[in-house]
Amino acid sequence: MKLSRRELLALAAAAKVAAQQTGQPEDLILRAMREELERAKTLALPDQEKPYYIELALDDTTSFNCSCSLGALIASGPSRQRVPRVHIRVGSPEFDNTNYVFSQFFGSRSAGGRVPLEDNEATIRREFWLATDAAYKGAVEAISNKRAALRNITQQEVIKDFAAAPPARHIEPVKRAGVDETAWTARTRRVSKVFAGYPEILNSQVDFGANSSITYMVTSEGTVVRMADDLYSMRVRAGAQAADGMPVRDGVVFSARNIGEMAAEPEMVKQAEEVAANVRALLKAPAGEDYSGPALFESIAAPQLFAQLLGAPLGLIRKPVAQPGRPLPFQGSELEGRMGSRILPEWMDAVDDPTQETYKGHSLLGYYPVDMEGVKPTALQVVEKGSLKHFLLSRQPVRGFEGSNGRGRLPSPFGGKMPAFSNLFIKASEATPAGEMKKKLLELVQKRNLPYGLVIRKLDMPVMMSGEEIRALSQAASQRGATRIVSLPVLAYKVYPDGREELVRGLRFRGVSSRSLRDIYAASDEEIFFDFVGQGGSLASFSPSGYVTTHTVVSPAILFEDIELEKRTDDWPKLPLVPPPTFSGD
Repeated sequence: MKLSRRELLALAAAAKVAAQQTGQPEDLILRAMREELERAKTLALPDQEKPYYIELALDDTTSFNCSCSLGALIASGPSRQRVPRVHIRVGSPEFDNTNYVFSQFFGSRSAGGRVPLEDNEATIRREFWLATDAAYKGAVEAISNKRAALRNITQQEVIKDFAAAPPARHIEPVKRAGVDETAWTARTRRVSKVFAGYPEILNSQVDFGANSSITYMVTSEGTVVRMADDLYSMRVRAGAQAADGMPVRDGVVFSARNIGEMAAEPEMVKQAEEVAANVRALLKAPAGEDYSGPALFESIAAPQLFAQLLGAPLGLIRKPVAQPGRPLPFQGSELEGRMGSRILPEWMDAVDDPTQETYKGHSLLGYYPVDMEGVKPTALQVVEKGSLKHFLLSRQPVRGFEGSNGRGRLPSPFGGKMPAFSNLFIKASEATPAGEMKKKLLELVQKRNLPYGLVIRKLDMPVMMSGEEIRALSQAASQRGATRIVSLPVLAYKVYPDGREELVRGLRFRGVSSRSLRDIYAASDEEIFFDFVGQGGSLASFSPSGYVTTHTVVSPAILFEDIELEKRTDDWPKLPLVPPPTFSGD
């Protein structure tokens, strides 16, 4: 839907009234973007399609980051940038320049500029003019190449490229949040110094990041957005090498949307000490062995597993048009085509709700008022009585579904936006008291006549592995026919019939996928919170970069009657040749 000049003027007047009502002056940036949006409607090349959809967006971000190790500052600095995002669709909603393997390649030619930090309307308009011009030329080139690729392909099903959505108007009275850089640098130093008391730890680092962002967006459909998008985090990690060369590690992340909601320093120090103690314990722990039997996921491991096996696959993405004869590495959702099928026990439900800011006194990281496409989300029951009821959708239609439910949260590599979950609540109507879950595990062990069962209390999620380790894990998974990598257990314990526990290291899952969730044997009556920052996949990074999504998972502990794990048999790096230098503590 295109707007006439009269409608755009009415929209501008409405924005001015909204600004007056919030006590803030009319936004210069929004005004500049609206003017360039109006001019962009005249874009045209001879014998080429004109734009039918134009989206101008701006991320105005102020950030401060510092990194410390053993109490010493290793990197620090503030930054400020205004990054424009221009998205143009040519053709029609039935067929346009997106959903093509090189859509982003042509569109990325518009992403080279930076909008000036000063509120100079003429300069801001000039940068958007250049970016819009380049985006249109790229869109025209992309649709031409997409048509050429389709001449040699027989499509089994023709699906529209863009779904309709009502325009959203969301203008917040934003105020840029500040952070005491000196105080937080000092805190980061003190937390990192915890590891100085553990000479066996080979590497440790504590990173603090404060990102205060204001997002602006206007579209040719009438959407106008201005909202704050702040994120604060402190990441604590440590690693070492066991006597056989196997790397062991542990870490913890503190995240909040408001700096005042970050954990207090004593809690951060306490958890850093737990990380150090876990690494020390892992160094002394024996290597695990192949295992098939009951396993209890408790503490943070339960919501971590749900984040990967349920949350990530709920977002449907569409396989793009590719060049004939060229392989396309594409991984779709394991849940695609399973609408109405049972994916959890009949006594379990799941709801994705980005509209909730808090739950039982806990601030939820996954809250957002509008998605990256300007669509307002609503709560969505994704699983009811074990059966899959809804997928998470953006405005890019997929097979069997057309229409967004406000989950377009990340730029797609093939144009458009990708869906992602937000606040995922998993509930069990038949719950076991938390204190009896271990007893149920041991009953299954005895029933199977096994020497022990397994309790898993933490996964490597977000992952702290190196790129080389992730590649090795991915290769091992593909050799076994797995479609999705599942994070490694960090804290896994053998539990013997007498209740005694023994920490083991070096295990990885075998044959665990979204289908495994159907076989949950029992769930506890507790609610465990897990906040994390992701990038749209099942393996979130410990140090995210680029566009990210925020999530909270709330789930009970869960018990499986049968889970398979295997001993890692990788080639480990050699140990250091000489012992570490003595740390003076200064």
